[in-house]
Amino acid sequence: MKKKILFFLGVVFGKWILKFLYGTSRWHIEGDGQIEKLRAEGRSIIFAIWHGNLLPGYMYVADKQPYGVAGKHGDAEIISRIAIKLGYIPIRGSSSDGGREAYMKIVNVLNKKGSLVFITPDGPKGPAKELKPGTIKAAMRTGAAILPVGSATSKHWKPTNWDTFYVVKPFGQIHLLIGDPMTFSENDNFNECSSKLKLELDRLEQEAMKRAGI
Repeated sequence: MKKKILFFLGVVFGKWILKFLYGTSRWHIEGDGQIEKLRAEGRSIIFAIWHGNLLPGYMYVADKQPYGVAGKHGDAEIISRIAIKLGYIPIRGSSSDGGREAYMKIVNVLNKKGSLVFITPDGPKGPAKELKPGTIKAAMRTGAAILPVGSATSKHWKPTNWDTFYVVKPFGQIHLLIGDPMTFSENDNFNECSSKLKLELDRLEQEAMKRAGI
């Protein structure tokens, strides 16, 4: 019964809690307009950000008709329903739970011009900042542009373990850095592509944290 109550409260109030927390914060965005520019060129987009600092990016793209990947476990059901209320189209599955099915859905979406998929390349089960192969493989297969993103907040609740994430406190500062598009082909070396993306994600997150004073 307790789990059912928490599930209900999460689904009903989750959207409004996030909108309050991120709506009362002051945003500093570098690279704003990248998504619109790529869509105007007919490109599909992977919006990639490390799991631990995903929420600013998650809220930033919510009004841009994004697809989002969510696992099939109980907590993911709450996340998925909140995401739908925010404007996301869910893709269910993770690297360890329906991974192949989710990967093929991502590929099918990215084959559509102007599509946008929000991905945490190390999630949802980690290890933290360890790139899973799916993001690079999907980009190589479809020609989608990867937008690497880093974020940090000046006031936040810290995660208690790796697979939770920073949540901004009201009236804080949010720094969101969107890097230049990265494009890979099936002829490129997979390990080199993975290394380039990881380095850029790390660089952007470290720069965002520096600007946020943490």
